[in-house]
Amino acid sequence: MNNVIEMGSNNNNTDSKLISEEDTIYTKILNDIAKGKLVSGDRLVTTALAKQYNTSINPVREALKQLQGEGFVTILPNSGSRVTKFEFHTMRDVFEILQLLEPYLIEWFIREHSAEQMTELKAILEEMHNLSPSAYIRYRELDADFHALMYSHHYNQRAFGLWQKNRLMLQAFHATLGFSSTRFEQSLLEHQEILNGIEKRDVTAVMRVLDKHIDNSGQYWSKHFR
Repeated sequence: MNNVIEMGSNNNNTDSKLISEEDTIYTKILNDIAKGKLVSGDRLVTTALAKQYNTSINPVREALKQLQGEGFVTILPNSGSRVTKFEFHTMRDVFEILQLLEPYLIEWFIREHSAEQMTELKAILEEMHNLSPSAYIRYRELDADFHALMYSHHYNQRAFGLWQKNRLMLQAFHATLGFSSTRFEQSLLEHQEILNGIEKRDVTAVMRVLDKHIDNSGQYWSKHFR
């Protein structure tokens, strides 16, 4: 059965590794957007958020202004703040940026990775294999961790930062999008093939699989984006 699974076992309290580990109101709101606790179009009331995060109104306002600048929050006169509505053209642009950056970032890792980094990648992939399609939020967090582990070691930290921001936006968009069992199995296989190629330091093989992985992911989200 290949229907998209809309609900599942996603009770996960871990924070996204795409987001700073600093304990700030900004990171708390951003994590809630990435996890789908706050979804596209949700109204963000400063007094309610201040109560929820046990803080005053000013830190909430500052965090919302920062998130507005990064594209995660929209603030309009007389309408207040809302989680940005991720339109198709916005997500298309984000996806195409990632499509350009990932081959550049991964090529360096293929050639320069350490044994310790390979062990970390294998541990992440093992946890992904232990999930079911219904745990799609946790799966996507691990998916992001898998790629971030490779790309974060690149010497060009500006490129990594750009990837990080756009990947987080894509994750926020995906937050409530379930997995079909077919796409889930396909994604696991793609990650395994990427890992196998990296272990052999086979640039050509990894690039071929990465291109397939990105293409399949793009087809899936565009098909289910409504």
